[in-house]
Amino acid sequence: MKPEVVDKLREERDFVSLTQAVLAMCEPYGPVHAFKLVHNRGAARVACFIELESAKQQPALARSLGARTVDGCACLDIPVRKDFGNQRKVVALARPTFEARLAS
Repeated sequence: MKPEVVDKLREERDFVSLTQAVLAMCEPYGPVHAFKLVHNRGAARVACFIELESAKQQPALARSLGARTVDGCACLDIPVRKDFGNQRKVVALARPTFEARLAS
């Protein structure tokens, strides 16, 4: 990928913001037909596959992003933060005891 594309995408913190950023880069090339993100937590990377409605625009999109092409799709290998997608803390609540359930 081109360095400016990497710089723009690497700071995204979750799938929503990453999706919006990638789709904004695709907008000048026409509608997106298929879009898929695959997160590899261990490597802190996201693979992104993009297929446009117009097959003729696909090479131009790949060139502009510095992406590889896989079966006609533009493929981005995006480095992400180690905490990508982990913005919410999950808190386990204690289950009420049997006696507490009987009292209510």
